[in-house]
Amino acid sequence: MIKNSILALTTAALVAGVALPAFAAPAPVESTDVDTSYLTDEVANDYTLLRLHEKGINAASIEEWNGKIRAFVVQEDGTQAMQLFDADTLAPVGL
Repeated sequence: MIKNSILALTTAALVAGVALPAFAAPAPVESTDVDTSYLTDEVANDYTLLRLHEKGINAASIEEWNGKIRAFVVQEDGTQAMQLFDADTLAPVGL
């Protein structure tokens, strides 16, 4: 009887151990892997503006421009300057 109980507990532990990885959380999604195809232009612009703010860029507004992101960035003195960024990485683009 004890051998059957030990066998049953061991089997239950093995089955639970096999099922456990199925409940593991998926890997986090990188921000560049986010599918934005469903977004409207306004929501996509807000998302890009948020990403720029996360990078420390104080952009007041953005728009797509010739495959780049054109942002109007508020300078320290309160004026605005236009800056271009890569659409995928948001790295500054030099002219």
